[in-house]
Amino acid sequence: MKIGSDILLEMLHENWVTRIFGYPWWAIMPLYDKIELFDWIEHILVRNEQWAAFAAQGVSRSSKKSLWVAIATSWPGATNLITWIMDAYMDSIPTLFITGQVAYSLMWKDVFQEVDIIGATMSCVKHSFVITDVQDIPNIVNEAINIATTWRPWPVLIDFPKDISLMEYKSWEKNIPLNLHYNRQPILEVTRTDINHFLKMLDWSQKPILLLGQWIKSAEASSNITQIVETLWIPCVTTLLAKWVISEKSKNYLWMLGMHWFYHANLAMHNADLIINIWSHFDDRIVWNYTDFAKNARVIHIDIDTSEKNKVVQTDLFIHADAKEFCKKWQKIQLHRLDIENWRKEIDTYKETHPYIHKTYHFSTKNALNCINSATEKDKDIENYMFVTDVWQHQMWAAQILKVASPEAWMSSWWSGTMWFALPTAIWAAFENPEKMIIIIVGDWGIQMNIQELQVLKDHDLNIKVVIMNNNFLWMVRQWQELFFDKNYASTPITSPDYIKLADAYWITWLAAESEKELDEILIKQFVSPWPAIIEVRNIADEDNIFPMVAPGKTLWDTMWEE
Repeated sequence: MKIGSDILLEMLHENWVTRIFGYPWWAIMPLYDKIELFDWIEHILVRNEQWAAFAAQGVSRSSKKSLWVAIATSWPGATNLITWIMDAYMDSIPTLFITGQVAYSLMWKDVFQEVDIIGATMSCVKHSFVITDVQDIPNIVNEAINIATTWRPWPVLIDFPKDISLMEYKSWEKNIPLNLHYNRQPILEVTRTDINHFLKMLDWSQKPILLLGQWIKSAEASSNITQIVETLWIPCVTTLLAKWVISEKSKNYLWMLGMHWFYHANLAMHNADLIINIWSHFDDRIVWNYTDFAKNARVIHIDIDTSEKNKVVQTDLFIHADAKEFCKKWQKIQLHRLDIENWRKEIDTYKETHPYIHKTYHFSTKNALNCINSATEKDKDIENYMFVTDVWQHQMWAAQILKVASPEAWMSSWWSGTMWFALPTAIWAAFENPEKMIIIIVGDWGIQMNIQELQVLKDHDLNIKVVIMNNNFLWMVRQWQELFFDKNYASTPITSPDYIKLADAYWITWLAAESEKELDEILIKQFVSPWPAIIEVRNIADEDNIFPMVAPGKTLWDTMWEE
């Protein structure tokens, strides 16, 4: 006899789900009772439901596979997922969350550990389901995965009542047909009118610039856009999450723009007369002053989501299309190098006026990150490495300095800015990419928020190097207190545990560096080791600031630079 839990797991398997991250408790116990019997689904036990949700994102961010699963029990387990569901939603990461629930017959009666998780997550999921009939499980799982991975990718939630999970399923047939009710395919066809209008604007422009968002990565359009950029010889910038959607070696890539990115990229965007935005959503960290942004430019916006049209920036032409389909259509046109040599020279003067300073004279996070670059370059195969960052200053420096091999090799939380993102995300990325080394860049604050997940790292002996930049401060908050609150360092100094004893407690190798020489020696040895390690970087400057910087209310033209 098969019950609801059997069928749900069967349907996950039918949809190529091979791993689940989770934490057991009362309402989800029937599902756990069956997981042990399913050899083809591996369950990874986390130490907190929050990190199960982040771990599930790690696969979607680090590979071309489309979706993975996190599970939790009802009330406290389900609500622990919410921050990470929001993080997946804001960064458009396809993920499936399954929460246990009290018996359907008892719902809405305020029984033990009941919570309206559907209502609580309404604003941060693409769709949600409550399974009310065991016979509906196959279609619901199929629909949930289809919804999460088609059109604009987003998280989907299934709430699974305990009595339904135990109920007998009367007939089970594999390959049950998909209910297409929610399978709304996007409009992919770019019209001739759109193309003609687009080409006229490009032909008119003397100062064009491409703005590339991370959904180029989701659409697997990096190679398409690279060919276009290199043929047209057009300057382009990216958002943080789109780091490396075009090769960092390209002479046309100005790197990232926005709050803490490059002076020349910001000024190029500010002075452009045509902005071609492909799947970036003009978030405030790249726009800042909405009144002055692109005031001298025409704007073309290509996006799969029509709700983004004119949401932040008024556009002169909006093209509803998938990024890859648009690029393929563009590639079919006879492309030639643009006659914009004066514009390129102008951008070069921005670089020369305020070049980015890659290193400091003292031991700093910047210098430590350059040590990491040197160590990976000695391997001569940077494709062996993937990088995951927490949030704050070290995230920005890492984005500015670290060299990566592909879009999937770079993972970071952006819109929700979740500070304890790195360790759980890296764990699932390591499961999905066992042949690679995962390097985590974390701060002394962030690592203490999820330090218990080191046990998962050790349980599975994952090839993850946890690099802790220990400056005894809450990084970015301290910088803002210095610049805007008269150095009132309220609640930002921090003490750390003894990481030696901590590593011993988790049976993980610990090493510390207080100089570039020491760090170089450690990295050379550790980067040939397949085992987990904690590398603590000590004695780095505690009051370094991240530049460039656009202050609140300012424009890209007002970018502050490092002297």
